[in-house]
Amino acid sequence: MYSTEQLSGILLTTASCKFHIVNVRSTRGWEPRFFVYIRPPQKMIEAICSTLDNENVSYSLIRERGRRSDTIIIRRRHSIFRICEIFPSFVPSKNTGWMKFKDLMKMVEEKTHLEEDSKYRFKVKIDEDEEKT
Repeated sequence: MYSTEQLSGILLTTASCKFHIVNVRSTRGWEPRFFVYIRPPQKMIEAICSTLDNENVSYSLIRERGRRSDTIIIRRRHSIFRICEIFPSFVPSKNTGWMKFKDLMKMVEEKTHLEEDSKYRFKVKIDEDEEKT
């Protein structure tokens, strides 16, 4: 098992995040979807999973085609919030989108996604970095 500080270092080097908007049949017509996936070496998976259990983070192990080790996927909202707390800010990481992901998750945590024109604000935030490059 790893400490919380060690887990944050592991997240820096092996974790990636995804956030997108999906059209659904509901009153709003859309929902934010998000997940974090961790692709560590096989020998680290068991220790990472026990650390995530200790941090009250829900996860699932998925075997991806073409990979020799499992991928740890985190999808639940409260678990993603906890990962965002653990993940260090303002440091270089494997995935360049972590700062934007954390901003988007903060909007979800503040329930901004339930407001009237929130889809537009989410899309602006998602497309923000694409305009700079």
